[in-house]
Amino acid sequence: MSTTISQFFAACQPFGYPLLACSVILVTAILYHLIFTGNRKSVKQLTHVLEQAREGDADPLPALTDLCLKSSSLVAVETLYAIRHKDDERLEQRTEARLRMLVDSERAGMATISVITNIAPMLGILGTAWGLVKIFGVFGAADAGPGVAMGISTALYTTIFGLAIAVPGIIALTCFERSLERRAAQLNQFFTDLLSILRK
Repeated sequence: MSTTISQFFAACQPFGYPLLACSVILVTAILYHLIFTGNRKSVKQLTHVLEQAREGDADPLPALTDLCLKSSSLVAVETLYAIRHKDDERLEQRTEARLRMLVDSERAGMATISVITNIAPMLGILGTAWGLVKIFGVFGAADAGPGVAMGISTALYTTIFGLAIAVPGIIALTCFERSLERRAAQLNQFFTDLLSILRK
């Protein structure tokens, strides 16, 4: 197995290690995004408290404040900010601006994933061109066989490697974008309801 991997990297040179670095960076960016945005429960919990209080015609602010004080999520911080500044005349504008920053912070790692999914196939294509140059460079020589074989392997392996990195990256990025859209809608709905309660 280790021999096969080493042969694969030898065939991909000089693009094997840059592509390996791209794959490591991609995995790191995906894990970073999942860890950094891992407090999605807080929005559901806050929304649940808000709905329970509204159904029972009770004041939801004490329960929301208690829940926010126990949580360290950014949503809890923004909720506390809104509750503590409920008498501010410009609270809606401030909350909207802070909400945009909150949603933007949820994009952690996504820019890196996007860059890697664009770079990896280009490196693969560059490896393909490099392999073709090696093939044409040895044509006509008496011992052209090994050079042609090496050029073909470089051309094919780097393309495969680049696409193997890009495809999971594109899938992850698409899933994260859809998740972010849903989360942004939930946040917008929650803060709209909260501000309507604070203004009563």
